[in-house]
Amino acid sequence: MSKKVIIANPHGFCGGVKRAITIAKNAPPNTYLLGDIVHNDHVIKSLKLKTVHSIKEIPCGSTLIIRAHGASPKTYQTAIQKKLKIIDATCPLVLQVHEFVRKNKHKNIIYLVSDKKHDEAIGVLAQGKNVQAYTLAEYQKIKVKPNSILITQTTLSVEETQKILDFLKKKYPGLEIFPHICPATTDRQQAVIDLSKKCDCIVIIGSPNSSNSLRLHETAISTGKPSFIIDNISEIKKEWFKSCQTIGISSGASTPENILEKVYNYLTAL
Repeated sequence: MSKKVIIANPHGFCGGVKRAITIAKNAPPNTYLLGDIVHNDHVIKSLKLKTVHSIKEIPCGSTLIIRAHGASPKTYQTAIQKKLKIIDATCPLVLQVHEFVRKNKHKNIIYLVSDKKHDEAIGVLAQGKNVQAYTLAEYQKIKVKPNSILITQTTLSVEETQKILDFLKKKYPGLEIFPHICPATTDRQQAVIDLSKKCDCIVIIGSPNSSNSLRLHETAISTGKPSFIIDNISEIKKEWFKSCQTIGISSGASTPENILEKVYNYLTAL
């Protein structure tokens, strides 16, 4: 008997990712990407552009695309000095966080992140010397100074982050909190929670370096259902589903729909 497979709704590309990919696909010849435009190898391979990791690698007069995760002010300055044409594919919500940091330069900004080395976090931290990052695992180390406010990375786990924010608000009643978790991230995590009520196990499709995909997997795990994260069908193990009749699947905000479709077709044929 074949398995029943249910797809979470919503899932897959968010607006910021769609915008970035469209920008890259419509870019003129002699265009370079400074780092991966989104965290998904399938997307990167589909683009006919060269990815570099330093502006030094880009010839003068070329076109530079700033990726969806954003960049530091120094990156823009260096690009201008090199006479590069800049096409900005930074997610609008990430740009809002950059602007928020610059507007609050006289505040002590606590920045809650999944990983201090995440590309989005690096760009936000570069907006001002008044920003100090803490990972979710470090929340008990946070010392709130006078004139402090708290902001968040856009792709954090909603449930886990809210518990930490509640803890900090109780400990520091005067702390102003400005969560910047992306609505698309919130909706996709809630969709996985809803999905868990209809299935025996959950598969998340996303790259291992995608923060939002990893947070989706954490959300799936938190439901108590057996949960797995894969990049493509080659990573699926049939033994995962021996006791599962109904399988739920979802995909990260940078995962192409055709990858999810391949997984869906494979699982329905088990």
